[in-house]
This record gives sequence, C-alpha cells and structure tokens, in this order.
Amino acid sequence: MNEQDWSPFGGEPTSPPRPAPGPGRATVPQPAGSPRPSPFPKTDPPHDQTAALRPPSAAKQPTPGLIPAPDATAILPQIPDGPAPAPEGADSATRKKQSVKRHRDAEAAGKVRKTVRGVGEVLITFGVVVLLYAAYEVFGVTGEINNAQGDLSSDLDVIWDVGGEEEEGVDGAPVPELGDAFARMWAPDIRAESWTLVEGTELSDIEYAPGRYLDGAYPGEQGNFTLAGHNVPAIFQKIRDLDPGDKVVIETRENFYVYEVEEHVIVDETQIDITAPVPGDPGASPGDEDFWMTLFTCHPLWDNYERYVVYSKLIDTVERDPEGDLPDEAFDPEA
Repeated sequence: MNEQDWSPFGGEPTSPPRPAPGPGRATVPQPAGSPRPSPFPKTDPPHDQTAALRPPSAAKQPTPGLIPAPDATAILPQIPDGPAPAPEGADSATRKKQSVKRHRDAEAAGKVRKTVRGVGEVLITFGVVVLLYAAYEVFGVTGEINNAQGDLSSDLDVIWDVGGEEEEGVDGAPVPELGDAFARMWAPDIRAESWTLVEGTELSDIEYAPGRYLDGAYPGEQGNFTLAGHNVPAIFQKIRDLDPGDKVVIETRENFYVYEVEEHVIVDETQIDITAPVPGDPGASPGDEDFWMTLFTCHPLWDNYERYVVYSKLIDTVERDPEGDLPDEAFDPEA
C-alpha cells in the first residue's frame, strides 16, 4: 500500500505520513488491515530511558494534614465531658500508696516551711526589739539622765550659794535629804562631764544619779565613802574602764577630794562587806590610812546577780575656790 496522505474528510484512505526516524529509532512497517493511527500521535519516551520502579510501600502516601482538602469539611477534635479517664494502672494499690505518700510528703514539707518561716519571723522580731531596746538604753535613757543631771546640778548651785551652819553638813552645806544633791564627781578617764551625786541608794533616789550609801562616810571623811549607780552608760556602766592609778575627784562646797583607783573586784549581790568602813573587813575600825571611796554597780552588763566594785583611796585635798578653776585631776586624764 502506497504511503499517501489520508484525509478525514473523505477520499481514499491512505496511510498517514510517518515521522522521519530519529537517531537510534527504527521504522516498523504497518501491516495491512492494522488499525488506523490517531491523528494526534503520542510521543513515547526514548527506548534508551528507563523509568525507575518503586515498590508500592515507597509510594508517597497522602498525609492527613491539618489543612483539609478543598471539598472536605474540617472536624474539630471532640473534648469529652467530665474528667479525663485515668491512665492504665491508676487504680492499683501501689499507685494509690505512692499518690498518698507524695500527698503526705507535700503536706509535711509545707508544714516545715511554715514552721521555719514562723521561727524566722519570730527571731527577726526579737532582734528588732533587742535593737530598739539597746537604742533606747543608749540614747533615750541617756538623754533623760543628762536632762535630770542638769536640773540636779542647778539645784546644787543654789544649795551652795545659800550655805549652812549645821555641824553635820557636808563642808558647810546643809544636811541633804533623801534624793537631794550634795556633791559632784569627776572621772575624766571615762567621762568628760561631771555627775551630780544625791543622798540615798533607794531606786527612787538613784534613778538619775549615783547615790551615797547612808551608813558610809561623806567625801574626805575617814572610813568608806560608798556610791551606788545604775548599770547604764550615763551612770556607772563605764567604771569597768577605770584602771589602777586613774583619778576620781569629788567636789563639795569647800573642797576637791582627789581619789586614786586601786583595784576592781566582782562580788555576789549579797556581799555587803564592800560598804564596811574598811572594805572587805566588816569588823575592823578605820585607821589613819582608811580614807576609802567605793563605787559599785550591777554586773554583768545585762543582768544584776553580781556587783562590780572599784576601790579608790584619798590621796589629796584641794581647797575649792568658787571663782577658780578645776584641779587638773578633774578634767585631765593624764594628770
């Protein structure tokens, strides 16, 4: 059969023209009576190209993603009503015991934390109270005592200006009543200002000043001139800092009496022989050398079951000039 053009609009059917053989392609003759080829021929892959085969399991499977297909409807996840089902084994006895133990351990730990927190708060509060008390003792009480000392000193000047002729008076001054001022004391090694001394050692007498023991001697007299004072910074707390050889001066209306520190002792609160005419020897009578001055206060610093005692002896007497200066021992620690 001759190779002629075949027209789909009639005429003798002829075989369609075949494409020219390309490189590496062979033309296969069409047998007679074979089906008429399509007017739109398919282009097959070259015979020298091999399509890779993949097992069905390796084929890309559609992944059910979160984005639905165009014709699909998104279904929201359903949340069941009520509590979630317990995991497998939650109802076992061991699991229950572990849960109870963890619950109890958590309660115990919470109680411990609360206890520790409570103890810490109590300790902090206690510390604040102690600090406030200490500040009051240093600043509040000291201010009150200094103000009262100023008033007592003014009263003493008035008493000395008036004078007196009583034989039992103190160097020409009237006999003091309980709580009245009668002298001044200077101790430059522990305090720049003077103390005004009062009569008596009751708590009401010595609230703001050192007080004289009533059965003892007066300043400059033979025997034991004894003074008691509170254990606070503004009174006698610092007598612990007096060293042997330091001077303490007592000022009366007519004289300055200079005493020199000899020793310190700590005694029980019931040991009253420190006030004897001869300290430490209650039955002895004072001799020519027994012109003593004894200072004492409570001990230890924050308690009162003992007494801290400082013994001094009279070494000099200087006549007082109301218009004159203080002796060096009254203001100079090096004197």
